[in-house]
Amino acid sequence: MAPKLRVGFIGVGRMGAVHASMIAEEPDVQIVAAADIDPARAEAFVQKWGGRAFTDHRAMLETTPLDAVYICTPTRAHADIGMDCLEHGVALYVEKPLDLDLRRARRFVEEAEACNALAMTGFHWRYTEAYRRAEEMLDGAAIALVNLRWYWTRPPIRWMWDRSEAGGQIVDQNIHLIDVGAALAGGVKTVYAAYNERQANHEPEFQNWDGYALTLHFGRGAVGVCAGTYALFPEIQLAPTADFAVRDCLVRITDKQVQRYTSAGIESWPNTEPLHRAINRAFIAAVRSGDRLRVHTTLRDGLMTTATVLAANRSAQTGKPIDVATFLEKEST
Repeated sequence: MAPKLRVGFIGVGRMGAVHASMIAEEPDVQIVAAADIDPARAEAFVQKWGGRAFTDHRAMLETTPLDAVYICTPTRAHADIGMDCLEHGVALYVEKPLDLDLRRARRFVEEAEACNALAMTGFHWRYTEAYRRAEEMLDGAAIALVNLRWYWTRPPIRWMWDRSEAGGQIVDQNIHLIDVGAALAGGVKTVYAAYNERQANHEPEFQNWDGYALTLHFGRGAVGVCAGTYALFPEIQLAPTADFAVRDCLVRITDKQVQRYTSAGIESWPNTEPLHRAINRAFIAAVRSGDRLRVHTTLRDGLMTTATVLAANRSAQTGKPIDVATFLEKEST
C-alpha cells in the first residue's frame, strides 16, 4: 500500500476548516500538522482532524515531513509564508489573493516557478461543474458584456472589516468573479473604479468601503461591470453572479449553477457537489500524481487577478482608470 499524503495547514480558521473537511474524504490523505498563531484554535483543529499543533509555521515545516501545505492565513501573510514553504519543497494550496503587496506576491510567484513548485491559487469557482459547462457553452464566442455582482453583508471574520488587512470586498470576495470573468473573456486590460466611504456601515470598527462599482475592459474586447456591497443584511439570498452576453444568448454562472438564456427559454444545470470539493480534489490529485495539468489556477494566474483587484483599489483612490499590466510592473519591481 502506498504511503498516505502528508498534509499540513497554516492558518486554521474558517477556510482552513472548509478545506480540511474536503480532503478528509480522501482515503490516502493524512492531516499531520496545523499551525496558527492562536494556540487554542490550532489545538482544536488537530483534535478534530488529526496531527500536531504548532503556533509557529516555521517550526512545523522544520520538524514535520510534509507533502503539501494549505496556506489559509489572513492575506498579508500569504506570500511570506509561501516563500518559507518553498524552502521545504512542499506542494502549495494558497488562498486568494496572493498578497496585498504586489512586490512580495511577484517574488513569491517567481521563486515558486524557479524551483518548479507544484502550487495552486484557491479560485475554487473555476473547478465547479457550472464553470466547466459555461466554458463549453461560450467556447470562443465573442463576448459583448460581462456583468459581475456580489451583494453581501459585513464579513463574518472581524479582521476583514479592516481594508488595510483584507483589502475590501473587491480584493477579498469579488476577486472570484473577476477571476472567472478574466478566464472566460481574456484577462482584464483596464479597470476604472469608484467606491464609497462608509455610506451605510457606521460601526467604529468597520474601516472599509461598503459600495463598489467597477468598469472593466477585457483582453478579447468585451466590456464589463463589477458591483459589490457590504451594506446588506446577513440573510440576503441573492447569489453572486457572473453574466456573459453573447449573440442571442446569456450565460449566467453562480456558486450553485449555470444557466443559459435563449429565445427558447432558460436551461439550468446545478452543481452536484459542495462548492470547494472539486478544487480540493484537483489539488490532491495533482500532488498524488504530479500531474500539473490538474492545476487550472496557477500562482501566475493568482498574481494577475491580484494585480487586477489591487488596481481597482488604486483607481478608486485616484479617480483614474488603471492599465493592469502597467500597474503590476510598476508596483512589483
